Amino acid sequence: MLAAALVGYAEKINEIEARMAELRRELAGKPAPVAAPASAKRPVSAKSRRRMAAAQKRRWTAVRKAKAAAAEEARLAAAPKRVVKKRAVSKPKPAVAPKNAARRKRQPAPVKRPAAKTARIPKAAAPPLQPETVPAPVVEQ
Repeated sequence: MLAAALVGYAEKINEIEARMAELRRELAGKPAPVAAPASAKRPVSAKSRRRMAAAQKRRWTAVRKAKAAAAEEARLAAAPKRVVKKRAVSKPKPAVAPKNAARRKRQPAPVKRPAAKTARIPKAAAPPLQPETVPAPVVEQ
C-alpha cells in the first residue's frame, strides 16, 4: 500500500516538473514540446490477472500459516508444564500364605438354580354356550 502511495507521489512530482519546464520555456519565448504521459497503464490479460491472483493467495496463505504456527508456539510456551509424578512401585507379595489363611473358610460361589416347577391345574371347563331361548310370539285369536 505504501509502495502505491510512493508511485502516486512520483507521478505528481513528474507532472509538476513538466508544468514548471513549460512555464520556463514560455518565459524564454520558446514553445513547450508536448510530452507523452510518463507512465501509461498497459493492458493485462485475463490469464495474467488470474495468475497474479493465485500468487497473491499463495503468499497470504503462507503468511497466515506462519502466524498460526507462531501463535501455537507461544501458546505452548505459555502453558504450564504437566508434572508427571512417579508412582511408588509396590512390593511383590510373598509366596507364603498369611497366618490367618487357615482360619478362613472359603465360601462357595452361589449357584443359580432353576425355580421349582409347580403343577399346572387345568382351568375349569366352561359350559358350552347355548343360544338364548326367545319366547315364541303370542298370537291372539
